[in-house]
Amino acid sequence: MFALETQSVFFEGLAKEHPMLIQNIEIVYDNNMSLDVAYHKPKQFILNLNNTIRAITFFVEFSAKNTPSWFKSCVEDYRRNNSSDYEMIKRIRDVSNHQALIFPKESIVAGLFRIRSSKDYLPKIGFGDFNHSCDYGWDMAMKNTHDIFHDLLAFHSIAFMDLEHSEPGECLGIARRWFYQIKHRKNKLDETVDVYELVNDFSMKLLDHVCQAYATHIGLQYDFEFYKKLEEFNFVNTLLEIDLYPTLFSRWWEGEVKPMNWGINVDKAKGEFIQSLDILYSEYYENLCDSPESYKTLLDKYTNLSFENYFIKSNFDEFQSFIHLNHWHYKNSFGGGLNTAIAPNEIMMLQRLGKIFITEYKKEKLCTIASTGKKLKDHLSMLAMSVN
Repeated sequence: MFALETQSVFFEGLAKEHPMLIQNIEIVYDNNMSLDVAYHKPKQFILNLNNTIRAITFFVEFSAKNTPSWFKSCVEDYRRNNSSDYEMIKRIRDVSNHQALIFPKESIVAGLFRIRSSKDYLPKIGFGDFNHSCDYGWDMAMKNTHDIFHDLLAFHSIAFMDLEHSEPGECLGIARRWFYQIKHRKNKLDETVDVYELVNDFSMKLLDHVCQAYATHIGLQYDFEFYKKLEEFNFVNTLLEIDLYPTLFSRWWEGEVKPMNWGINVDKAKGEFIQSLDILYSEYYENLCDSPESYKTLLDKYTNLSFENYFIKSNFDEFQSFIHLNHWHYKNSFGGGLNTAIAPNEIMMLQRLGKIFITEYKKEKLCTIASTGKKLKDHLSMLAMSVN
């Protein structure tokens, strides 16, 4: 299952009717999101850029091959109205496929920024030309932004900032931009573009255009937007001091300060998720069923309990543990092995049915909650009978 299917009834319906289309939409979308995350990590950015360009051109070319008429015509319409951008993307794809990876050049602006909102910053004092690429020394070019942060901003820190950054809403930062020179075959002219802006705008507007066409085709409302306009200096292309050490800024500005950079927050969320699983699994381990009787008690409990009560506070952790880690409960109760009252494949089926039910319950669709819940309850009841 692709993640977009869980976003709304709209994407679920699109996935059922056109599974290949939703897969290709998600491939373009995920590649583009990877660009945002890797924006300040040049090596990763370059690899994701090449993959995203290929995904976009494949998506457009895929639309012309054995696809529904509404899809084919809406992509043709979009391509015609954005022919210049598409020709540039296709030219970059050809170079990437047949000559070498696309290596964009960069421009860097470093200095003092005023934070106007969580997604919009204003440069006040600094250096750098944001409109043209530059040649940087080996110790800075193509390095992760956080690795060159202090080297570039040392002078500004000495000259323009007090040690404790007592002016709320202002701090040092680095903004980065990626340029690529496109050589046109026909007119033999070169054109330099912001390659991230070209790829992001074209691909996200294309996905919105396709989804809107599908919504019109079947008479549904489309309320999801892939494309989001970014300010010139924003939470993707700019890395601020508060992104790197928010604890100090919480002290200096006397209030909780959190990172705003998209890549930093994604990495932070991944780390927190892994840490939360570590904590959660340890807690679950301390509360496993420890006998066939206690295991059967939970089988009976969730066979007879209403679906809504699975998710109330007093049952939620226990239910999640019993579904996701049932093999632990099983082994702690029966000792494991193949010659027990319940076969291992039945435990695995319980986990599968439980995970499907939990996913459907989150969608709040009564019909699928009822059908997937019934299958889960039937299996719980069958297992309970096996250990009588």
